Amino acid sequence: MIDFMDYIVHAFGTATDWNVDNSYSSLTATSDALLSFQTPSTLSLHVSSLSTPNFATSYTLSTLGQIDGSISYLYSTVPLAHIPSQTTSIPLKHLVRGYRDIRLPTGVQEKRHLLSENERKPTLLHATLALPPPSVLTGLYTRRINPDTLISLSLYSKSAPSPTLNSGPPPASVLAHVQHDTGRFSVEGLGSTDNALLGVRALWNFGLSPLESDTSISSASPSEIIGDLTDFPNGLPLPPQLDALSTHQIRLASKPSLLSAGAEFYYSPFSHVIGLSTGLRFTTLAPLIVPSEEPSVPPLPRPASNKPLAGTSAALLSSAGHSLLTPSNVSHSSFPYTMTLTLTPLTGSISSTYSVRPTPNLALSSRFDFNFYSWESRYVVGGELWRRHRTSADGGATESGSPSSWARTRTKDWFTPAERSLKDERIAREEENVLKFRVDDTWNVRALWTGRVKSLLVSAGVGLCPVSRGQNLGSAPVTVAGGVMRAHAGDAGLEGGVSVKRWTGSVGVTIAYST
Repeated sequence: MIDFMDYIVHAFGTATDWNVDNSYSSLTATSDALLSFQTPSTLSLHVSSLSTPNFATSYTLSTLGQIDGSISYLYSTVPLAHIPSQTTSIPLKHLVRGYRDIRLPTGVQEKRHLLSENERKPTLLHATLALPPPSVLTGLYTRRINPDTLISLSLYSKSAPSPTLNSGPPPASVLAHVQHDTGRFSVEGLGSTDNALLGVRALWNFGLSPLESDTSISSASPSEIIGDLTDFPNGLPLPPQLDALSTHQIRLASKPSLLSAGAEFYYSPFSHVIGLSTGLRFTTLAPLIVPSEEPSVPPLPRPASNKPLAGTSAALLSSAGHSLLTPSNVSHSSFPYTMTLTLTPLTGSISSTYSVRPTPNLALSSRFDFNFYSWESRYVVGGELWRRHRTSADGGATESGSPSSWARTRTKDWFTPAERSLKDERIAREEENVLKFRVDDTWNVRALWTGRVKSLLVSAGVGLCPVSRGQNLGSAPVTVAGGVMRAHAGDAGLEGGVSVKRWTGSVGVTIAYST
């Protein structure tokens, strides 16, 4: 579960129409969310508030042997009053990172015109101070200078542990990040004061060619191109400008999948550190996996020998019955999936992932790592399971076999459809929860449950891993110290002095409340 400030930062990007998925750093975001999640190891309490549409605060208190916490403040020039900020109203999918439906990248000429000469450019300021000493201060400054360029400055500063041991200035670093996103490709530049590290990232989306027409068509607004078509004769062909624009937009919206390739390179002239990686991503797009609201006519039966394979373009054409695969005429498709392949040539590491969502409430993922130099391999499997409130056939929330179902049936006519919809939506949010799990080839197991308890968001996790060491039998009692649980799990032999196998783990709970 991400904290409240990360949720506000993401809402700022959504409000300014910034696509976080169109970046090389987000190439493996789906598999990382399903396999690389962290479980809490302490008892933490988060209290947050969106005080005004432009200002938010957050306070954190945690304990593990000693009490520590943090204070966070955030300011945005873009009003964020439209986003839900109360714990009971925030959708859980916005706080739990899981399988991500990547949206189709769009060009600058197709984005919303958010910036004008008279308006202030969207800017966000965020700072967090971690206490007690040695305190750590982190800051973020983000500014949208134009519809396709975003700049940000990140600050990290840590106070010296003791004035007598301080032989120099406190450790601090500044990271500058510039991202240029045109939809078809994305280029990022990075520079850090830590060893003068410089880096560049790039991501290219195949098949997203721009509109091939003159500049007058791309610069004109849709109202200027379409004009007044109320008196346009029926049956006549559309103007060439409108036909070219509509064909281009339909072609982009009807793409069933997206193939992206990217690379990353960084170098430090002080430490002479060189890094290089490259990767591929193939994913299905979100518009095609959303069922159509309009009932579709079932296709005519065809011979089994001529039936196309499921998930292919021929199957989509036969099921839709049209030549253009727009979201409105695709009634169903294969389940969404994402595949990635990353390579680090300098270290000889290659990693492949496959994530799939066979049902709306279940997502599975696997990752296989291999090193060409050491011939070592590793695999990880995991997933997430959502539990949502079941709905009845008429759209109202219900529970089969509930003792109070007769009361809901009698009182459902007391409220208007809008009031019933709000009530059902509130009940669905209260009962929604998710369970995430993962296990690797060394039997490191993690499990994380996130849900609502009254007006609180609760996240409870457990992590277990086996360790082996030589000990005498009978000297492995269960101990609890510093919040870490150690328990005797089994023996590797039958005589004293042999290797003993233990399970070491941690348990933690995070409680969050926001208003």
